Amino acid sequence: MTAARTAPAGLPDGPILSVRNLHLAIAGRRRQTPILRNVSLDIVPGEVHGLVGESGAGKTMIGKVILGIQPSRAVITGGSVRFDGRDITHLPERERRSLMGRGLGLIPQDPMTSLNPAYRIGGQIADVLRLHLGMDRAAARARALELLDDVHIREPERVLHQYPHELSGGMRQRVLIAIAFACRPKLIVADEPTTALDVTVQRQVLALIKEMQAQEGASILFVTHDLGVVAKICDRVTVLHGGRVLEAGDTRRIVESPQHDYTRALMAATPRHDRPGDLLQPVPEALTARLNAEALAYDAAPDAARAGHG
Repeated sequence: MTAARTAPAGLPDGPILSVRNLHLAIAGRRRQTPILRNVSLDIVPGEVHGLVGESGAGKTMIGKVILGIQPSRAVITGGSVRFDGRDITHLPERERRSLMGRGLGLIPQDPMTSLNPAYRIGGQIADVLRLHLGMDRAAARARALELLDDVHIREPERVLHQYPHELSGGMRQRVLIAIAFACRPKLIVADEPTTALDVTVQRQVLALIKEMQAQEGASILFVTHDLGVVAKICDRVTVLHGGRVLEAGDTRRIVESPQHDYTRALMAATPRHDRPGDLLQPVPEALTARLNAEALAYDAAPDAARAGHG
């Protein structure tokens, strides 16, 4: 596990990202369905912050809200998102686009579908550099070559001219990591970036993300369902279920001494390389039912009554 990082020189001591009391719902024909319930979290400069929970917990939706790419029917019904001291909760599209690249970056989940199959790798990296940094064609190509070398792709000159289908899944994910770091953003949302990869490649990609993060000093919101991954890469962690924050804190404390029943259940369901004989325990149905009931009760409560509850 990495040690807690301090803010690199020249960066503010306060949070680079501050999510406060965020509520989000999906608008339907007759009613809105709550997805995020009173979510709050902070990420300081240079920190890798894990966001962990089962599928459907709302992890990816939080990342999308930060990036401003949530579905059109997703409605922010309360709270705020501040990035680098600026409220970006309802930022107009043009201002949001200008924030991407140098301010915010994304490492998407699926390397098989996240690159344009009709364009060569070099052109896709260069387009990002030209759009966000205003580089000319020659400078963008030189930087693209440098980035492919940074993410340890062999024969980067050859890969520049290849199409995505000519690369393995692991190589495509390395290209996406290169694109995410290309403009040296202050915060990167990594949305389960190892899920679609086999175990050996997962380990390599995690090591690469840690290496690039340390080299560039970016903060990372690392979305995952795997507490084992969190223990390897994250400084702090927020545990999510049903769109609610159940527990948050230093990764070592969460892993070694979880306080919430759900966090303990996630730990019991996580494979341990140091205890290969242990049986994995699924999250108990009774616990899931209790948490779902709590979420429904929260939704039904008056605004004043739920203001102090996560």
